[in-house]
Amino acid sequence: MDKEHTDTTTTTARPRGFAAMTPEQRREHGSKGGKVAHERGTANRFTSDSASAAGKIPHEKGTAYRWTSEEARAAGRKSKGVPRPRRRKDVDRPSAS
Repeated sequence: MDKEHTDTTTTTARPRGFAAMTPEQRREHGSKGGKVAHERGTANRFTSDSASAAGKIPHEKGTAYRWTSEEARAAGRKSKGVPRPRRRKDVDRPSAS
């Protein structure tokens, strides 16, 4: 038998990668990655059309989550009283008056 696999001593695993970083280090590291992606032109820039198309994919494939009526009611009760963000009035839009 291989000696490496029969050793029963336990060692505590030390965090590696992002888990070993402080929140400030993670933020700085992530920021650098985003800047480089934009410089290279490989950063993802969503438009409303591409976001809409991406949102339709699970529905077309039939993999979108289907809520039961009880789950929908529970979600509605859970969000009751939570203020919704207001739409901004654009200057270009004609007023309803």
